[in-house]
Amino acid sequence: MRTNAHLPLLVILTSCGATAQAAEWQIDPTLRFNAGYDDNLRLSTANEVSSAEATFSPSAVFSAKTPTSGISGNVRFDFRRFEDDSDLDDNNTRLDIQTFHDLERSRLGLDLGFIKDTTLDTQLEETGVAFDRVRRQSITASPNWRYTLSERSSLSANYSYRDVEYKDTSDARFVNYTLNSARTSLTRVMSEKTTAKLTLSGSRSNNDNDVESFNINLQAGGSFRFSNTLSASLFAGARRTETTLSNSRVLFLSGNDVIGETQRDATSNSSGSTFDASITKTFLRGKIDLSASRNISSDSNGQPIEVTRLSSYNLYRVNETLTVTLDLSLYSSESGNNSINLNREYYQISPGFTWNLKKFWSLSGSYRYRSQTFGDTKDDATQNAAYLTLTYRWPRIAVSR
Repeated sequence: MRTNAHLPLLVILTSCGATAQAAEWQIDPTLRFNAGYDDNLRLSTANEVSSAEATFSPSAVFSAKTPTSGISGNVRFDFRRFEDDSDLDDNNTRLDIQTFHDLERSRLGLDLGFIKDTTLDTQLEETGVAFDRVRRQSITASPNWRYTLSERSSLSANYSYRDVEYKDTSDARFVNYTLNSARTSLTRVMSEKTTAKLTLSGSRSNNDNDVESFNINLQAGGSFRFSNTLSASLFAGARRTETTLSNSRVLFLSGNDVIGETQRDATSNSSGSTFDASITKTFLRGKIDLSASRNISSDSNGQPIEVTRLSSYNLYRVNETLTVTLDLSLYSSESGNNSINLNREYYQISPGFTWNLKKFWSLSGSYRYRSQTFGDTKDDATQNAAYLTLTYRWPRIAVSR
């Protein structure tokens, strides 16, 4: 049985306060006002909804440390209002907390998270797949541990529990799920510029439609610093995924539209390669970040999706007050079982600028183009959106106890 939505948030805030007693706090509050226009809010192939919108976003980054422990995190609220349809209005919340406690040769930690948003926010960024714009809530708890074996070697392990609940459970495309995952890594500093790592990870997901999946992944690789301005990393490995349907509801889709359904008992297995690679080059006035990855994600209804992602982030400082950026992303998503067709191609292009008006104040603007294509239909979903954001960064608040 699912608990009240506000209870996990209360528990997280209470633990935050208890951990940080007798510490030196610093808080960096920020206020943002955003206005813009989106010509396809639901990223739909049909019945496109367009509207102007305005968002007020108070947020804060905070931290506190003692000689042996610490806590840090951020909290953000987004109050979104739309001109043409009040049913689209959102009050989104995001809270992330990281804590640690140092022992003689090890560090214990606990990460907590709470997200209340829509599927076209964090879920689309994770998988490149989104059936519609639906409200959802995610709660995460992740204890972790790191042990120093020697001056150059360390062992780390973490466990993560995640619970995701959709607010429109009458739509068969959205199924609540839980995800349990664990990871252990052995890290070795080979030289001043090279670090090697071996990682074994596994995850098990269960959803309310009686679909269960298990995934195991082994990766090896390292990070390299070629110079003060050029660094790279490369990790590669293999994974094995098993999915079991127990009299589960199976949907037949055309694009994102349901055209039929059935009940099915089935077990499917798949295997494949995984990788994570990145390269960062810093220039006198900017930088370029390039990354590529292929991994299994369970971020859509708890069902495994193989997601291959390419991305590029480019920044250039024109002068002391003006910065321009270009963000590019390309996803190829493929379902690893027969329960639902999730094969998608998705890409996003987003140029932008930030102008520092004066101390504490800045103005930024962005344009975003999104496109999602489907493996079983010629229709595609496109979206154009443009925004202006006025930001006030409050002077840092520091408190000593």
